[in-house]
Amino acid sequence: VFKLKLHWQVLIAMALGTIFALTFKENSLFVAPLGTIFMRLLKMIIVPLILFSITSGVASLGDSRSLGRMGAKTFIYYFATSIFAILVGLVLTNIIQPGVGLEYTSSSQSFDPNSLQKPSSLGEIIIRMIPLNPISAMADGDMLGVIFWSIVFGFAITRLSGRP
Repeated sequence: VFKLKLHWQVLIAMALGTIFALTFKENSLFVAPLGTIFMRLLKMIIVPLILFSITSGVASLGDSRSLGRMGAKTFIYYFATSIFAILVGLVLTNIIQPGVGLEYTSSSQSFDPNSLQKPSSLGEIIIRMIPLNPISAMADGDMLGVIFWSIVFGFAITRLSGRP
């Protein structure tokens, strides 16, 4: 039907949605359930998408040496992008200085950082990554558990000898 590329269709739809919302402010409330349904559908597809993409990606690497190299590259990339995000956040915070000029008022519901549960060791952090049940990890949206299970399952596929 449309000969436009997908990214142009998305941009046009976003522009039309913005124009519609600004034009029909009060009358646009009847569209709200459609937005809620759309967001729920997106959230519903996240876990299977991550599960199958990581599993097939790990399985397509073939051997454990390739998996190790890819894991090292992924760790380096994750570490570098985290450092970059921290630096950008610090620079922008020092430039913009959010909250300057505002008066601090204590609320009745103050936050106590000591109430947070802290892992006692690196071993406990690793143990928390491994789900007791991969199905419940998927149902609960425990993404670290889903990612761990996907990697293990993909690696197990590479160890299979022969085709079914």
